Amino acid sequence: MYRPEHPEYRSAPRLFNAHLGAIRRGVFKRRAADADEVAQDFLQYSLADYAKRRRQGFTRWRDVYPAYAFALASHAADWPRGTGDTEAELAAYWEQARGESRLKWDQARAVIEDAWLALDRMPAAAVHSRPL
Repeated sequence: MYRPEHPEYRSAPRLFNAHLGAIRRGVFKRRAADADEVAQDFLQYSLADYAKRRRQGFTRWRDVYPAYAFALASHAADWPRGTGDTEAELAAYWEQARGESRLKWDQARAVIEDAWLALDRMPAAAVHSRPL
């Protein structure tokens, strides 16, 4: 179960934040994935999805990357997906995990759900740099 206070899951936003410099410069080069890095396929998805959302007038990367990190961490932990009983719990965990993101749960939820669907379509080896 996803717990943002767990050290394994706290690193997810830092991993996405590490790529801010490359995004600002408009350059992103694929690198070999280390065990502690975000899987390249999901990172590429996140960058492409963010670019699409920016064209639609969405928000800044600093507001959105915690949602991608939340989706990756909660997907890896096989977190239940916002059905009835878990919706309030997911929202509460978003409040803890969002850091400085200005997105409210209803805004982040759309990004997270889309990311979950993308993660569902990716092979586990392409999503997680460590075996599950």
